[in-house]
Amino acid sequence: MPWYPRVTDERLRRLCGGRPAVVTGAGSGMGRELAHRLSAAGVRVLVSDIDDAALGETVTSSPGGGAPLVAAGLDVADADAVAAYVHDVVGREGPPALVLNNAGITMVAGVHEEDDRHARRIMAVNFGGVVNGTTAFLPHLEAAGGGHIVNTSSAFGLLGAPAQSAYSASKFAVRGFSESVQKQLRDNGSPVRIQIVCPGAVHTAIARRARYVDPAVRDFVTRGFDHRLPGTRPRAAAAAILSGVVAGRDRILVGPDARALDIGVRVFAGALQRPLATITGPVFRRMIVA
Repeated sequence: MPWYPRVTDERLRRLCGGRPAVVTGAGSGMGRELAHRLSAAGVRVLVSDIDDAALGETVTSSPGGGAPLVAAGLDVADADAVAAYVHDVVGREGPPALVLNNAGITMVAGVHEEDDRHARRIMAVNFGGVVNGTTAFLPHLEAAGGGHIVNTSSAFGLLGAPAQSAYSASKFAVRGFSESVQKQLRDNGSPVRIQIVCPGAVHTAIARRARYVDPAVRDFVTRGFDHRLPGTRPRAAAAAILSGVVAGRDRILVGPDARALDIGVRVFAGALQRPLATITGPVFRRMIVA
């Protein structure tokens, strides 16, 4: 298990150096907890989400005594909208020190039953949102002398998951894009760091908000995800992410399941799929044909 420093208010303030932080997908789950933790440390946080009502809940539920949250509706898949948002943020607040590209959606369906339009939407949000946020903010962070861009992939960006083909594809794409930009920035001597988050199971609303072809599958998956599947709570996931950022980790693994999967993929490579299928196959077959 990697060692991460404890996340203190002072460490977070020093990380940001008086500049704001940006969190996309802040309407719930990890995004909300990341925003609240940074705000509690005294960091001014710019939060966005496509769901205005959920974003409003993030603002109103923020613990008192911290820095204010500044909210804006945003579809991260819309490159022009992201560019306009970044222009507005930098013009009003100055270049952020920390950008957390966190927005994400999913669908649970067998490959033959997938909704093609929603599969493309998943790629546009999960991967396109990361590309849009990274490319729009990067020049401003470089001009300001440095900063961190933190892109959310997934444990399913390490190993593909049945009934999650579009989601897994998007998260592999996030990891590949981010690793490529990591190397480019290092080779160029850039002061900006790209860091990749790979969460395992985190008990957010993503399973309940996923697209399902069959309502029976929705009930089966959400019951299992919410009540039977071991996982990390959003607040603990946010703490792990920020700890990894402070520690300077290139890849931040969240949860013991993500760490175990990362080791398994590194050690066994392609040979890991078959034994895992023996364990998980009955569950995923029920998800697909329920």
